[in-house]
Amino acid sequence: MKKIIALLLHFALSNTVYAAGPYDGIYSVIVSGFISGYATVHEVDNKMIVIIVDPVPNTPWEPMIGTRRGNSVSLRSVPDVSSSDINLKVIINFNDNGPSTATINSCVNGISHVCIYPSGSQFNLEKLF
Repeated sequence: MKKIIALLLHFALSNTVYAAGPYDGIYSVIVSGFISGYATVHEVDNKMIVIIVDPVPNTPWEPMIGTRRGNSVSLRSVPDVSSSDINLKVIINFNDNGPSTATINSCVNGISHVCIYPSGSQFNLEKLF
């Protein structure tokens, strides 16, 4: 009981935390009008980490890193960290007034995973929060 009270007290006294970058948040990935996954975006000093997660069970998640310039970021997959072994490069153009756009710049099949979408494929990213 003491632990529960301490936890509640901790949350009651916690301050609000703000996002570090203007595009930080959770985005839905829209393919052909349907949500196919989610992306979480985190940025500090123009260095961006994006993690793409597919909600279907037993599917890979893909962490990516890159540097933002203006409203655009060029991302690459992080070798030996992802649950897949593909080599993926994506460019995201963020839009403050509507959906952002992600374009696959290149995708190289791995040994145990293959690229689902070819280079040049575009997806909308809609910010949820």
